[in-house]
Order: sequence, then structure tokens, then C-alpha cells
Amino acid sequence: MIAAHQIFIHLVWTTHERLPMIDAPTKVFLDEYFKKTAARQDVQIVDLEILQTHVHMIVRTPARLDLPRLVQFFKGGSSHAASRLPGNVLGLRWAAEYSATSVGPRQLDAVRLYLRDQARHHPGERSFRTTSAEHTL
Repeated sequence: MIAAHQIFIHLVWTTHERLPMIDAPTKVFLDEYFKKTAARQDVQIVDLEILQTHVHMIVRTPARLDLPRLVQFFKGGSSHAASRLPGNVLGLRWAAEYSATSVGPRQLDAVRLYLRDQARHHPGERSFRTTSAEHTL
């Protein structure tokens, strides 16, 4: 059954001092970690873009949501676990702040295109694109 509400949030956060701490193995780890965390919090990841220095995520949330707590689960837990990955020399530390912007259902496609275009917005930064087929409504 599809929920009656459609609450979408575009989340963005960066690595500490925007250092390039996310490499390909860390991206693979983060993708799985975020999916599992979202499922435990009854949140659906609609789209996800991970670059070397930051994350863009669109989530569909339940009507009642503790957003700071959700972001803490994504950031705090992933930082702790990713820093212990074999070969992770830099570790993974996130900046304290994050951005959360509500997205209306009519704006969703435009925001998803914006995520897909991140490599062009940040040409010197490697993008680790998660295909949209993995995150569908």
C-alpha cells in the first residue's frame, strides 16, 4: 500500500573541511550503509549522489520524522564504521552542518536531474553515481 503523504527532503552534507575522503570502496560501503539505515528508519532513498567531498540524498519520509536524528544516523554511524574500513587512510569525518530542503512532488524530477549533474557542477571531483534504478519510487 502506498502512503497517502509524499514528503521528500533533499539532504546534503560534506566531509570535514571538504577533504576528498570518499574513494570508490568507501562509496560502496556508504551506499549500503545508507540503504540499511534508511530502511531501519522507515525512510526511502529516492536518489543518491556521492562525490569525493559530499553527499546529496533525496529521501521520502514518514509523516512524523525526527530529521536531526535521521541525519545523525546517516552521518555519525557511517563515519565511525567507514573509518575502520581496511585501506581507509584518511578515515571519514563529516562536517557538523548539513542542508535539508523540502521538495514537492512536482519538483522531484528537477532535483533528481540536479543530483545526476553533480559531476558537471564539480568538474574536479570524482562522482560515484548510484544508478537511479537502484532507488525508485
